[in-house]
Amino acid sequence: MSNPYVVDFYNTLSSRYAADRISMSHGDWMCANTSLQGKKFSFARYPFQKAIADDMHPNLDCIKPSQVGLSEVQIRKVLTILARHPGKTAIFTLPNDKMFERMSTTRIKPLVEEERVFNMAGGGTKPVRSKGLMQIGKSFLFVTGATEGDATSISADIVFNDEVDLTDQTMLALFNSRLQNSDWKINQRFSTPTFEGYGVDRGFQASDQHEYLCKCPHCNHWQLPVFEKKFVDIPGMPDNLELVEIDESLIDAGTINLLDAQVVCEKCRMPLDLGNTEHRAWVAKFPNRTHARGYRVNPFSTDRLSVEYIIAQLFKYKQRDFIRGWYNTVLGLPFNAGDVRLSDADIDACFTERMLIRKSSKTVPAWIGVDLGTTCHITVGEGYSVDTIEVVEFITVPSGRLLEEIKRILEEYMVIGGTADRFPYTPTANDMFHLSAGRVIPLEYRGQKEVNLVEDVNENVMYGQANRTILIDEVARVVRRGKIRFSGYGTQRSIIKEHLKDMVRDESPEQEAVWRKLSGNDHYFHSLGFMLAAVKIHTSSTIIASDNRSSVLVMGIDLNQNGSAIYVEGKQKSNLIYGRR
Repeated sequence: MSNPYVVDFYNTLSSRYAADRISMSHGDWMCANTSLQGKKFSFARYPFQKAIADDMHPNLDCIKPSQVGLSEVQIRKVLTILARHPGKTAIFTLPNDKMFERMSTTRIKPLVEEERVFNMAGGGTKPVRSKGLMQIGKSFLFVTGATEGDATSISADIVFNDEVDLTDQTMLALFNSRLQNSDWKINQRFSTPTFEGYGVDRGFQASDQHEYLCKCPHCNHWQLPVFEKKFVDIPGMPDNLELVEIDESLIDAGTINLLDAQVVCEKCRMPLDLGNTEHRAWVAKFPNRTHARGYRVNPFSTDRLSVEYIIAQLFKYKQRDFIRGWYNTVLGLPFNAGDVRLSDADIDACFTERMLIRKSSKTVPAWIGVDLGTTCHITVGEGYSVDTIEVVEFITVPSGRLLEEIKRILEEYMVIGGTADRFPYTPTANDMFHLSAGRVIPLEYRGQKEVNLVEDVNENVMYGQANRTILIDEVARVVRRGKIRFSGYGTQRSIIKEHLKDMVRDESPEQEAVWRKLSGNDHYFHSLGFMLAAVKIHTSSTIIASDNRSSVLVMGIDLNQNGSAIYVEGKQKSNLIYGRR
């Protein structure tokens, strides 16, 4: 018989203390002290999670597809760290308040309330508990949507960012700044990816890039199995067809057999045992990059997501006309199709051989676009419409010298109009407006109209408005169709390409499309947009200019007898030197 006193003593210890020892990893601690659906928590279903749960690297990015349990792991991980290290503070961010409410209410708070190990504060003190603040012993967890107020009011030792690709990227930097006074300074980011070079993919690409490799049990070849034909064997699959091109007609006709599809070795074509942990290992592609840790999980990191499941999800996303969602959430891959981002080939086709700036003849109308900042980016184009523009100068200039540079451009070119972003440097934009006698108009991204002018009570133009998506769409259109030419770029060709490739068009079902910046180096993209906006302001309205002798159809600009151009839209807007009849 067991000694009842020993049993009572053991039960008392168990109720007051967690199973712990110095050598125990965080993953082992989770398994020893927490439960899931009434059973001890375990990594048996997804063994690849263990290394991620154990990792305390201060700068970590993890790419994950959906349905692989990593959200559950990172919640338990941050709670485990706080329970094991008294006096620490952690912030767990979600992209927005709606996701914060759902995650806190349905997953985090119930776990904290129900697990005994997170309720050992002692001293009879009731822990502080709410949707946004949870006390774990002497430590605290703040759960929040990624808003500026929360990002600037909380100091922390640990910041976990969930779904970073759906989060305002400027907020991520603000939350990271809350670690400055900590000795730990741990920031770990987890997300399904969206676009190449954006969010979690950008962080992963700069990291040591851990991949979950698999050894073939037949030929001992180590490899990274992914959803490609060299790893996926589907009986009846046509050789000339890619996996993403499979449709339901192939199944209906009996051409392919998904039930017998399997993941195979790229070398010997024998089946891989994806669930055998003895044949799996996390391996870093760049082990010397010790400053940044990265993990990438894909559907074949586990044996629980079959080829049949992945294809079935492909059909569903095709029906919704949202193939990007399949790449991101099912395959865990960033998306980079040509219709969402400008390609190298499209941009290269716009460059002429005239890399040097040539003197203007002042006989062709010129247009200015200015992207304001500490360093300002200016494009100067010549042409008669948005489809005939040749950019003749690409200019970078410190903000302190901007007005001087605008004055030079006004003197050297026959400038008809221009626009510059109105915010956040409104005084500077207004200074350009006055310096140019109203030709360079402050422009803000606002409203549904492509371009709209705002006037004061005396019908004088004060500033302009433009729909951001429509205007950037126009830049992408003229580049893809070769309607714009780039000259006078000097040594900036690679910089211009970088800026034009830094924007991606995010299209999701039942939501308005929006262009997102990848790294923030997108200045010439906007500068070109502002330049085209100026052209549209002066050429988009059809009017009839007539006298007793003839009638002339003019698009936007009427040439008077003095050689001046009068922009008319029911009334005179401005007198601009344009040229002779």
